[in-house]
Amino acid sequence: MRFLLPYSLTFALAAITASLPAHEVWIEDTTDGKLVVRFAEYGEEYEKSPGHLDSLKTPEAWTAGEDGKPKAFEVQKKSDHYLLVDAKPENGAQAEAAFAVMKRGDSPARKPIFYARWHHAKAGAATPALTFDIVPTATAGEVQVFFRGQPVSEAKVNVVPPGGVESELTADKEGKLKIDASKPGNYLLYCKHQREETKGFSGGAAFDAVSHNASLLLKVAK
Repeated sequence: MRFLLPYSLTFALAAITASLPAHEVWIEDTTDGKLVVRFAEYGEEYEKSPGHLDSLKTPEAWTAGEDGKPKAFEVQKKSDHYLLVDAKPENGAQAEAAFAVMKRGDSPARKPIFYARWHHAKAGAATPALTFDIVPTATAGEVQVFFRGQPVSEAKVNVVPPGGVESELTADKEGKLKIDASKPGNYLLYCKHQREETKGFSGGAAFDAVSHNASLLLKVAK
């Protein structure tokens, strides 16, 4: 038996996706020492539930266990975030979340996927653990961009320093770039729309491409 979404619901999903062109997904710490996944245009009001937060599927999130294998977090939806239960800010964390298929006018339909990494600067170097990943190296303030485990040459990375102005930087041929991370606070780095021409279906909706989006929230302590 075949089930179809009511026209009104289909229209509503299209309206939601069309209204969120500049949003990112990232992991950040809270004042009470927890880690949460946010969905918003960084620096603006967080998306909420009920509302646009509901259009982002519940993320999968994990950290590296003592045996080096991924240790999954329980993830709970709250009013303006997804809580990573028992996650500790001093440890690393990664998350992956998907959005409804986006279709705008005559452009090909695409499936957006978001990858987010939380990293405390004192933790040193990390290794790729996401399909699209911004990974801190052993050099302070340096990161390397990977896609499917391979460095992304000349990747475009947006950087938002604590209390500062957003800028776009270009990585070198090895996917590396360095930022000035001398001030304490949270530094958001993100890459948008690493596109793959891959056809498929999600939630019953067909897509022609997958757009991968990556973020790194780098915490520099006082």
